Amino acid sequence: MKLLYAIAALALLSTSASAEGWDVVERCTYSKFFGRVCTTSYRELPPRNLAQEQEDEKATRASIEKWEAYCKPTRNIDSEGVGRLVYAHKGCEFGRSE
Repeated sequence: MKLLYAIAALALLSTSASAEGWDVVERCTYSKFFGRVCTTSYRELPPRNLAQEQEDEKATRASIEKWEAYCKPTRNIDSEGVGRLVYAHKGCEFGRSE
């Protein structure tokens, strides 16, 4: 019965901790002598910078649009029915955009 209470308390702690700006880190190791041993730690998440996140999103979108404009990916179906992307320039499958 105590085990059920412990599991319920841990579940409540882990959900409330992550919802309140805490990051839950659980690391488990296995030993043939001691079995599975897990440690759980909590750390406070850094405050979010919404302006920086918007700038990052704009930069990501611009990079994707630049790649699509240069590589012009098109989907072709090969002889075995598998969809494959074909690019206008070599190296586009590796992220080349210039």
